[in-house]
Amino acid sequence: MENDSFQMIHKNYCNLTKNQKKLVDLFLANPESICYTSLKELSKRTNFSQVTILRVCKRLGFENFTGLKKAFRVHMENLMDSVLKSSNFPMILPASERVNKSEMMIHICQDSYSRSKEFYSSISPENILLAARHILDAKTVLICGQGTSGILAEFLFRRLTPMIEKVLLVPMEDLNIVQSDLMKLNKGDNVIIIDFPRYCATVRSIVNYAEHVGAKITAITDSNSSPAATKDSLNFFCNTKTKVFYNSFSLPMEILNLIASGVVLEMGSAYDELVFRSQEVINYVTMNRKVESSSKANRNSQNDS
Repeated sequence: MENDSFQMIHKNYCNLTKNQKKLVDLFLANPESICYTSLKELSKRTNFSQVTILRVCKRLGFENFTGLKKAFRVHMENLMDSVLKSSNFPMILPASERVNKSEMMIHICQDSYSRSKEFYSSISPENILLAARHILDAKTVLICGQGTSGILAEFLFRRLTPMIEKVLLVPMEDLNIVQSDLMKLNKGDNVIIIDFPRYCATVRSIVNYAEHVGAKITAITDSNSSPAATKDSLNFFCNTKTKVFYNSFSLPMEILNLIASGVVLEMGSAYDELVFRSQEVINYVTMNRKVESSSKANRNSQNDS
């Protein structure tokens, strides 16, 4: 459960002026930078006066700047505690179960089949199409992932970029880029969070920021306890825990393919036009290569003679 002091920031956000909201947006986009900085340093970094920062602290419900920093520290400690409690390995495959390898492999296959069956029986076609519409309706789409979850984020990015131009891949390891990309968000935009154990420490802050600017959130994760999932986000849950590894990404890849397929269906005739233009480009490039090859061959023939 997130600390009540940090929740005050979101509760009192609406009481701020437009200029003060810009300052708080910077805090939420880069929460780690608030925890141990001085008032003077923060003022210099954000280009807001110390007086303005102190006024914002009061409007958010804190007695002083120290109270604000403490709220951010507790918030980040809670997130890090969640991350550190996760392991890369489930540690549920004792050596005694690995003696008969063929039998264990059969069990692993059966377990994978059961998880896939459960996954597909729980999938809502309407929610997949809704996720696709959120992507198409947005002016900016951010796809966020870190570590192995970042591999999934890049996969979805590569699926979508040939069809739409407004997609940005957010490398959550680089907080400067995270902050820069979050500042592009507006009401009606779409943030796709892909987060599996071990969870990324900055995910909850990104989700909180996206919510208060009015962006729609699609969470692809493993459970309701994930920092990516909220009661208002469009959630897709994948059971990724296996006998051997903590995360198997076969099911997350399936949901990403389904969402990309949903985008194609929702595009309608625009997709047909895209395919036509793509083929036109391929034909043009192929034809030019043939002409260049023919010209080169002719030049070589003349030189030989």
